[in-house]
Amino acid sequence: MKIGAFAELTGISAYTLRYYEKKGLLFVKRDQNGCRNYLAEDREWVQFLCKLKATGMLLRDIKRYAQLRYNGDGTIAERLV
Repeated sequence: MKIGAFAELTGISAYTLRYYEKKGLLFVKRDQNGCRNYLAEDREWVQFLCKLKATGMLLRDIKRYAQLRYNGDGTIAERLV
């Protein structure tokens, strides 16, 4: 799914989605032309990011959590700290 459609689906602007990607909060797959290709799991993650922000979690902590998440299930124990 392209960024415009994904923005409409999530209610988060394309600008904010690009910002999340730039800050290392969101890692989006790209097609052969370099265009972002959002998947269903990206929607779930963005919804979770919004929940983390709503708790008052600091951006640096959300970024760390995001990096751990994208590193896989081997980081679950570390994410719980």
